[in-house]
Amino acid sequence: MFILYVRYIINRHIHLSKCSYSSSIVKPLNVAFFGSDLFSMHILEHLYQLFINDKSRIKHLEVLTTVSSLNTVIHGAEKLKLTTHTWPNIDSLISKSSVKFDIGILASFGQLLPKKLIESFPLGIINVHPSLLPRWRGSSPLIYTIANGDKIGGVSIMDIRPKHFDIGPILMQQSFPLSSNITMFELLKITANVGCSLLNTILEDPIKARQNAQEQSLSGITYAHKLNKYAFFIDWYNHTIEDIDRLYRALNDIANLRTSFRQKPVRLKLLTLINDQNIIDNLNVISSQPGTAIYNKSLECICIRCK
Repeated sequence: MFILYVRYIINRHIHLSKCSYSSSIVKPLNVAFFGSDLFSMHILEHLYQLFINDKSRIKHLEVLTTVSSLNTVIHGAEKLKLTTHTWPNIDSLISKSSVKFDIGILASFGQLLPKKLIESFPLGIINVHPSLLPRWRGSSPLIYTIANGDKIGGVSIMDIRPKHFDIGPILMQQSFPLSSNITMFELLKITANVGCSLLNTILEDPIKARQNAQEQSLSGITYAHKLNKYAFFIDWYNHTIEDIDRLYRALNDIANLRTSFRQKPVRLKLLTLINDQNIIDNLNVISSQPGTAIYNKSLECICIRCK
């Protein structure tokens, strides 16, 4: 049996759009970026470096993002002094920008894009998605990858299609093994770096990349739905120690896991797995019920019995 100890407790098929993938489009490209979070910002910073240091690939870069006080991209774009447009005002991007964009690059934007917007880009809009599509379509692929104990992670660059998330053809894909103790932020950095590398290749010849795109498989489809507040609560009777460990590594970078103590909600700030037989025997004397908690003076922590 394993014990968890707590150091601190605190209160398919889609036809290609009518975009014109003409060989007359040549580099460097005018690029519009779509994003709203930390993963997005990693991708935007890479595109910005290409824009500043590699004029052979990107000639012009602007940003479309959502309005939120927590939006990493809107603040990052301001620091980079990039022209920024706010969702859903797409007309400012399509018709009022000083340039005509060649391609859109999206990373963790969270909004369905209308056909009108997609087709305004001669090379369409591509999405940097941090999973091996069609596995983990949706808004939270990093969390679901860890919470479900996946051994292999990856990144997919796919073509955006209107009215649906993450169903478009795959331009490029790369997989990599996952360590058994990886956290969400660690996986975010890895997938962002892989995504940037794949983008480098695609931007060398975006027309060829589009021509070689493959439709997603109809098998192996899973969904990473948006999380609700209940995803953070531990069910001591049904969650195994492995479940709790994966949830902790998947979610703690966002918010603490939660439970209740004496009918009051508490947040679990720091969790560690232990396999100390003396502690296990001590808990067995007190109770065999999952969720039983005792304070261990030598470890200066609360130990909780798990399923």
